[in-house]
Amino acid sequence: MSLYNLHDVMALWNHAHIKVLDIRRSVVLPGESARFFRLPASMFLFMANGRGLLLLDGESHALDNSYVGHAGKGASLEIDHVTELIDYYIVYYKAVMALPCRQELLELYRSSSSSPFLKPYGFSPVNALQLYKQLEQMDRHWQLDDPLEKFHVRAMFHEWVYEVMSQLRRVENAPVVQTDPISRAIRYIESHYAEDFDLRELAELLACSPRQLQRLFKEQVEMGPMEYLIQVRLEQAQRLLTDTGATVKEIAEAVGYVDFYYFSRAFKKQYGVSPMHYRRQRRIRSSFVSHPSIGSGSDLSYSYIDDENHYQYIREGDAHMYARSRLLAVNVMLVLMLILGACSGGTSAPSNAGSPTGQPSENSATSPAQSARQKAYPVTVKHARGEFTLEQKPQRIAVLDVQYIDQLVTLDERPSASVKAAGGATDFPEYLNDKLSNVKVLGTYQEPSLEAILASNPDFIICTEVHEAIYGSLSKIAPTVMLMRNEDWRDTLITIGKLMGKEQEAKQVVQAYKEKTAKLSANLASKLNGQTVALIRPRDDMIRVHTPEHRTGAVLYQDLGLPVPKAVTEADDTAYHISLEALADVGANHYFLLTDEMFKGLVQQFQSTTTWQSLEPVKNKRVYTVDTTMWIGYYGPMAINLIVDQVAEALLGKS
Repeated sequence: MSLYNLHDVMALWNHAHIKVLDIRRSVVLPGESARFFRLPASMFLFMANGRGLLLLDGESHALDNSYVGHAGKGASLEIDHVTELIDYYIVYYKAVMALPCRQELLELYRSSSSSPFLKPYGFSPVNALQLYKQLEQMDRHWQLDDPLEKFHVRAMFHEWVYEVMSQLRRVENAPVVQTDPISRAIRYIESHYAEDFDLRELAELLACSPRQLQRLFKEQVEMGPMEYLIQVRLEQAQRLLTDTGATVKEIAEAVGYVDFYYFSRAFKKQYGVSPMHYRRQRRIRSSFVSHPSIGSGSDLSYSYIDDENHYQYIREGDAHMYARSRLLAVNVMLVLMLILGACSGGTSAPSNAGSPTGQPSENSATSPAQSARQKAYPVTVKHARGEFTLEQKPQRIAVLDVQYIDQLVTLDERPSASVKAAGGATDFPEYLNDKLSNVKVLGTYQEPSLEAILASNPDFIICTEVHEAIYGSLSKIAPTVMLMRNEDWRDTLITIGKLMGKEQEAKQVVQAYKEKTAKLSANLASKLNGQTVALIRPRDDMIRVHTPEHRTGAVLYQDLGLPVPKAVTEADDTAYHISLEALADVGANHYFLLTDEMFKGLVQQFQSTTTWQSLEPVKNKRVYTVDTTMWIGYYGPMAINLIVDQVAEALLGKS
């Protein structure tokens, strides 16, 4: 097998935990194309019939009647030059290594060039009908949307992969796709963008002249190869500015710029703002855009929800039809409101301006501080939809994520309505309940009720990118700002501070936190003396280990400077999953154990095992149980400070 050693490939498939994420069937008509940028997961593509061209992560594959392709998460896929209708399936899956395992297998799994879950390849199958029959059956069971049937699909997927590998082994000299010089140039640039090379060196690598390469590249890509190199470098810099805490100088060097000032000038020329200004704005990351599918209406995309890149499914069918009918009903109500408003001769000024909850103010007189804040308006802020200008301070605020309750209360403001806290025992965060009387409930952040929002009569709404589908309806109800749910809480607080006319108060909160954590960090470093700390969460019969890239992990490892176990530093996501038996390999001296009502039974099950009880941190009473909802869900300044206090109490014996 010419793609890689089949023995190693199957060793990985045998050792990995495999989960099917989605199955789709779709068509591409002659003259049309289908493009998938930044695939959200590893995937198999099976083309049942048709003719065209497949670009799989930059490599050209001729499609003729039947074809099997594979690509890893983050790869690109394009079906183009279609001359005969192409009917194809895509199966998205996720593979996680079950630890412990041999070091050579782990290295192979992590290698983008060798891992069978990441490597792009394709071939024409010997028996396409067998693959088609198996995939059609998988799709039929998947569409039943039943947990038992999806478990069945998982078993069938293993059978399908076996058939794919068997047929690939039978294909003599499995095709290594011959690519044109431009495809190879693009591939080289995207793999070596951080290295120092020029047009002449690139041309030599591709066995052509610099002039020929420049001409062909411009014809196909509409820019020169060196311009493309700059574009790739700056796109990588964007990602690093958004996703990491590295300095701008470190990022410049990481993407191939030795001269930091030249990098800053190039970045500003491309995006109109400096790298630091861009980081503060926290622009939306590009997302995977799905194409309409036949037999499946799910949209599989990168998720910014919860605490990792979970895949969120927005199903069509009865539930989606119900959602559309609700939107229609709300829009009808909005039209009626507009008509009634016009008949009454216009809108009136907001009443009860002195009370953030919409209740009568105890003192109708305007204080000097209030007058000063009103003079701050109009105020303009950046949000996920561009720029937003607020003409006056809002009085009745509806929030569609509970973290914004925390943000508002921190600034001595109150929402008039909010969604419920997911996973909490009460509607709103327990530590804020005494401050939230008369706050109306608007459903959950995943499914806010448009009717309840409309009935709460807000004059301002704060939502997140999760609510993209209803943003238009929200904007018809009241002026609406869309914030990024996983944006650093400090940046969010400053934005909300500006909107509330309390930017200075917000900055004071951030500064106080900085001073508090700096002092605590020094005490913790002295007390721990290098002992490491891990943040773990039993879930789905596995244990999730959170990394410094996770937003709560950042509080522990960045804000408080807690030492990170070596195994945790090697993970390249916000979290990774291991079995209970592999927990000892994390090598932490202390564990913060996240739990809630939903997974309480699983935690107790783990704690009753000899494997758990044999762990050194368990024997030495260095496992600290904390509430998942508090530590993961709320993510506002008050919640973050409570987390910091709990860390201090656990590790220093004081709050």
